[in-house]
Amino acid sequence: MKISTRITDLFSSFGPMKNLIRQRKFQGTAVAIAIAVLIGVVVMSGGGKDVTAANVELASVPEVPVRYAIEVDGKQIVALETRGDAQAVLTGVVDHYKSKDSQLIAFDHNESVNIVETTELTTEVLPVDQAITLIVTGTQEPKTYTVASGDTLWDISSMSGMGIDELTAANPAIDPDRLKIGETINLYEIKPYLHLRLTERVAALERIEYPVSYEETSTLYKGEVKVKTEGTYGQRQVVTEVVRENGIVVASTELESQIVAEPKVQVMLKGTKSLSTLVGTGSFVSPMGHLEISSPYGSRGGGRHTGVDFRNPKGTPIYVVDDGVITFAAYQGTYGNLVKVSHGKGVETWYAHCDKILVSVGTVVRKGDQIATVGATGRATGYHLHFEVRINGVPTNPMPYM
Repeated sequence: MKISTRITDLFSSFGPMKNLIRQRKFQGTAVAIAIAVLIGVVVMSGGGKDVTAANVELASVPEVPVRYAIEVDGKQIVALETRGDAQAVLTGVVDHYKSKDSQLIAFDHNESVNIVETTELTTEVLPVDQAITLIVTGTQEPKTYTVASGDTLWDISSMSGMGIDELTAANPAIDPDRLKIGETINLYEIKPYLHLRLTERVAALERIEYPVSYEETSTLYKGEVKVKTEGTYGQRQVVTEVVRENGIVVASTELESQIVAEPKVQVMLKGTKSLSTLVGTGSFVSPMGHLEISSPYGSRGGGRHTGVDFRNPKGTPIYVVDDGVITFAAYQGTYGNLVKVSHGKGVETWYAHCDKILVSVGTVVRKGDQIATVGATGRATGYHLHFEVRINGVPTNPMPYM
């Protein structure tokens, strides 16, 4: 007797076994054994009749692929195609925080971390690089900004919609007051899944500051200094043990050091000549590289404009027009950040609405020295320099002096 039946018909006679297979309680070989048992039972049910063949069409049971999940404190964070990929991710996370060219002494983490082989995923399967990014930042697609010339943290905060405190928290390694051009700023809150503590041994060359000595000279004005002999930095080789928590240095111990090159003294000339004798050349240079008048000297809106406004972008350098001494460098009412320079013989120049002031009172400046940058502080409707020339305290038209 030939038996020609479908596997689904066999399952209909053996419901419990069918359900187990459909629920994938049996995998691979176990399924084959279960089917063989079913076939055997059917053959035996032939009442001892001669059965020469069993023409069985096996129903297709789809294979569930095995993946490798990284679990942190028992929760799946990300899955990888292979165990090797999962191990590469964990190695990559350590390398992300490790200093370049350092020797890793030890590392540990607060969380329990395991690689689990599973067919039941509760997270996404990602490539190695994206998985590393996810673990160290808490997001697959972190948004960043590259610092450009003139940028401040306030500018980036305004552009990104993040508060200053949020930006500072998201970028613990940066100095908010000294952003560097090309530096990458995170525009998201970092919530790493792992908190790694790495102990490294770092060898580096460190600069040794050179000492400075002064010699007085009557050829320079008081407060004025000039280099006579350039100093030279020294160097020392230092080996340090550094402890980092997610890349932030929390402890540092110097293990050994050796001087490679001694520093050389820098000799400075220090002026003694009285400032009362300082007189400008009487010939002015331009206060900026590009001059575009946005408001001239004279009558304006029923009043009198005491200087000339030159329009330029924020941060444009402002130069002193002649030799002189800084007599004022601070915020003053509607002028905003203001620099006043005395050129002797009653001649004075004012530079108003500055963004940054780069000099201090008493500084001797020479024609063409940068003293500030263009801004819009005080009462100003846009970025510009308000430039005044005063003779014995009285404002006069600056243009004939330019």
